[in-house]
Amino acid sequence: MNIQTDQQTFRDRISDQDAFEAAEIFFACMFSDNSILADCGLEPEDFVEGIHSTAFKAAVELYRGGQNVNSVSLKPSLPKVLKFKAEDRKDVEISPAGYLSQLMILGANAGTRSRLEGSIETIKGVALARMLSHEAEFGLEMSKEGHSLMTLVDEIEQLENRLKERRERLSALKSSASAGSSYLASFNAASKRDGVVGVPIALAEIAKVLSEPVFEAGNLYGLLSSSGEGKSSLTMQLIYHAIKQGHPVLFLSYDQSASQCIRQMIAQVHGIDIRQQRDPARMMSQSEQDTCVNFAMWIDRQPLEIIRCQREGVTQLVAYARRFIKRFANGRTPMVVLDHIGKVKPKDPKLSADRISGDVTVELKALADETAAAVLVLNQRNGFGDKRDNPRPIAADLYGGAGARADYDAVMYLYRAEKYKAEREKIAASDADWKKINKVFGSEIAGVAEIGSIKVRFGDPTITDTLKFEARYTRYVSERPAEVQGRLM
Repeated sequence: MNIQTDQQTFRDRISDQDAFEAAEIFFACMFSDNSILADCGLEPEDFVEGIHSTAFKAAVELYRGGQNVNSVSLKPSLPKVLKFKAEDRKDVEISPAGYLSQLMILGANAGTRSRLEGSIETIKGVALARMLSHEAEFGLEMSKEGHSLMTLVDEIEQLENRLKERRERLSALKSSASAGSSYLASFNAASKRDGVVGVPIALAEIAKVLSEPVFEAGNLYGLLSSSGEGKSSLTMQLIYHAIKQGHPVLFLSYDQSASQCIRQMIAQVHGIDIRQQRDPARMMSQSEQDTCVNFAMWIDRQPLEIIRCQREGVTQLVAYARRFIKRFANGRTPMVVLDHIGKVKPKDPKLSADRISGDVTVELKALADETAAAVLVLNQRNGFGDKRDNPRPIAADLYGGAGARADYDAVMYLYRAEKYKAEREKIAASDADWKKINKVFGSEIAGVAEIGSIKVRFGDPTITDTLKFEARYTRYVSERPAEVQGRLM
């Protein structure tokens, strides 16, 4: 059946000749080699025609039972009369068993097997499109009914979950290149861009501890520190550097508003502190005021979106990210930043922190991989470090504990010893306490921030480095000369 007009409905198009022939090729190949049933990734509902759906369901049951699948063994499970949706098959005068026997003959043709993969992709594509049509009709009906905002959000989340599950299953047999070909494609892409494909890192010290020149496309990264150590400040620097280089950045923030983020960026980039920005009439010159206005106008032209999150779960966050990446696609690796993982609404609040963390990171890792984005997740330390004499970050301090590292490609930490030393000094009650404090923290730590890693895939996880923290402007700066910093980046 050929598509005749643009106005022809989807329901008319889904039973076209291509979809029908794809099913026939599949059965022809399956009769020739029953093992195809083991990993084809299909389900009975994926077939448009009832005869194909019924035959497939029966074939799977026979195969799992160790029996040979052919037109004879399938005959008891088939209807007595053929009923096709395809208009051009209405005139077929043959029994179901006879029809499948013809497909067995087709399977004996050596050229048929070469068309198997393409046929499976066609079947899956039609099945997914059919589901989209059904969900679109459902959404249309739902929009006509009266719903509260929360009800609509729940319905949309359920819809997204259904679509995701179907898409993941139907893409399971996606054609894949050989390992060597995949490497060469990545190698050539990196060569053309003078390095690994990804998002440039603002400070060379971070690249050093991660053993990576960029936040690589497809990777999930973590940043660990306690409240007040400046992880949000460092994040603003990473985001600014990325957008300045033309990379789209989405910031999903449970802590800072968009105006607070821009205020912090201006302090870091232009040295106009936040106190001045809060009282520009009295504390800023006209030139400084102009600088702030120009920066705000410039930032609005950049591929940056800041979403102030409240009660979103990971499904909604991923939906935000997919929409953003599609909207701002410009050929450069996008970056998605989440602040922070502990505030993401869990699917089940009764689960332990490690299970909740795992639910979030597995989805974000899949997002990074599927969209070729770099994803950075901020982790606030869980408090175990406060119980140790030496609070320097370790894997157990992650939200969800040491096991939460599993889905991350790399996790770095930010540690300002002076913060912890000041806290310990406030409660020191004996000479022994003071001795321990001085032994653990030392004396030359004012304004010094240590960065290191608690997981890297390819590199040395013991590498550490230091940055200088300028509290007035809430920014981190390299202690190396500018020319050395440039060479390292």
